Amino acid sequence: MIKTAATSLIILFFLASSAYSQNQLDSLELIQTSVPLNLLSSKFDKQLNTFYLHSILQYNNRFDNLNFNLNENYNSTYIRSSDASTRDVHVFSTSGSYAINSFYNIGVSAENNIYSDSRQIEINQASLSSVTLFSKLNPLEKLSIAPYFGYEFNKQVGESDKGLVYGGEGYLDNYSVSDFNILSEFKLKNEDISPRKNSLSYLNLNVANKIENDFSNTINFQYYQNRKDFYFQADSVTAKQFNIINNIQSRIETNNILQDNLLYNKFLNIFSLNLTGRVSWRTIDRNTRYRTLLLASPSIFDTKINEMRIELESSANYHSNDFSGAFSLNYSERDEKHLTKPFPGVSQNYFDERSDQESMKNNIAKRISASIIGKWNLSSSDELYFSLYQNKLRYDTPSLDNYDDRDELLSIVRLKYVKHLNSFFDVFANVEGTFNHIVYIYAEESSNNNINRILKFTSGGYYLGKNFSSLNSFDVSANYTVYDFEDLTPNYRSYSFRQFTATDSSRIVFNSRLDFVHYGYVKLSEQGDLKWASFSTHPTRYLEEIYSEPKFVLKYGLNYISLGMRIYSLQTYNYQGIVKIIDSKYVSIAPLTEVALFVYNSLRVNILGWYEFIDISNQTYKQQANLSMNVNWNF
Repeated sequence: MIKTAATSLIILFFLASSAYSQNQLDSLELIQTSVPLNLLSSKFDKQLNTFYLHSILQYNNRFDNLNFNLNENYNSTYIRSSDASTRDVHVFSTSGSYAINSFYNIGVSAENNIYSDSRQIEINQASLSSVTLFSKLNPLEKLSIAPYFGYEFNKQVGESDKGLVYGGEGYLDNYSVSDFNILSEFKLKNEDISPRKNSLSYLNLNVANKIENDFSNTINFQYYQNRKDFYFQADSVTAKQFNIINNIQSRIETNNILQDNLLYNKFLNIFSLNLTGRVSWRTIDRNTRYRTLLLASPSIFDTKINEMRIELESSANYHSNDFSGAFSLNYSERDEKHLTKPFPGVSQNYFDERSDQESMKNNIAKRISASIIGKWNLSSSDELYFSLYQNKLRYDTPSLDNYDDRDELLSIVRLKYVKHLNSFFDVFANVEGTFNHIVYIYAEESSNNNINRILKFTSGGYYLGKNFSSLNSFDVSANYTVYDFEDLTPNYRSYSFRQFTATDSSRIVFNSRLDFVHYGYVKLSEQGDLKWASFSTHPTRYLEEIYSEPKFVLKYGLNYISLGMRIYSLQTYNYQGIVKIIDSKYVSIAPLTEVALFVYNSLRVNILGWYEFIDISNQTYKQQANLSMNVNWNF
């Protein structure tokens, strides 16, 4: 069977669009629904042993009746290690069209995609090249249609296929019929690259009805089907019988969504009400091209997934001078079934065995959640914020051999108070509590039953003056995880994790050209074994983490250059009784510089670099360079 990672990889690559601004499967490529930007962007990052380069070019221009588009997206990742690896993804497309009149355009487009990975994975080489002729028709003022026809060359794991590519796109932009406003788009694409076939069908229909100024109803329907055929290495018996090197698997995903949204802005004259109902059903169908009875086993059968989902969402909002708040209530239910497809000639015992394996994956998930948020203006200088979130999940597996059935309860409450002492200084205090309880229904998994409690307190202040600003916060948190049956299962031990964090972000303005900026934090963490009944802990591990980044910033208009230091320290300790014994030490000290240049507000260049001097306990002293460079040009 094909590996999951390889399957995902090739699907993601060949579904990639040729344009950066249209990187979704359901986006239109020939009909532009928005004004495209001219953009040149390049980003280079080097941290530790990983080098990363991402470059984008988008160019669109019109010369009288001639329209030209060019899009390029290049990603490269290099990891330097004992077995160095390189991965490159290059997506390029260009098109040109000529407007014969205001209703008819004709043009040509070309596309080239390349994927390469030096690692020995299932699929590490792939490419796609195509040339198509297209036309754009505008039979109505708000209706655009673009059929196309062309030729494609597709290469994957050494197999070269070629054939016709054809399809069309359509877009209806806010067409009014009586009291209804219709927005719709569709896309069809077929790739007949024998022996493989790829196809894409997409339809989005949105019908809005504004019944009154404060009352509207919107119905949306989406249909999406995508088929991808990809190669994987055939086993020796299948390869010999069918005289092939690589087998072919088809993956067909079909998705349907029907949604109704009701918006009432003056419900009971004090609320705005939003109600949404959504039904979706999805299938994932897998088919293997070449199968032989000589290898009869449960793995020979293809599978299919059926999923049904129902979602109900509601929210109510209230706003006045003294109080603003919102309440939401949501419910969702998902039913997922895994089916085995029969294969004539194979023993019924094998079919039953595979069906049992797949049926173990069947599941029904029901979730209900409620939340309330609000802001209360106690006075002109006092504000109180609060929020409450409650979630209940019930996860059931119909199979008697699957013991993953569980209930999960999650509660989160937050309370924050803000005091405006004057026009320069604010102080705040925040309290947050989380309660999460997971209960497995069957005894086979009940050792995982646990309750997780988190309590967090944060306080701080923000000062904003003419030449000095500073945001400081102090955070104390405690995380307690208690297993229900730890006395019976020694491998599961309740534990605590407590942490203190102090954070500083400050700026001193010396004059219009020179600033001093500092960002830093201190984290002190302790992990220990917990006895909840007596609420006692035995510390087992202690961490001390310090980060500081002071720098001077020299400004000239929007341009600036900064010079400073980057200091990072992490020390870990173990405990012998109550005595801390140092276990490891990591210290990095690095001079740092950052440059930002703006040219005519359209070209922006950012360069950030630091050179580390690293001291690691029990290891040799090392040095390391890090660099990040960004170039963006909106032309």
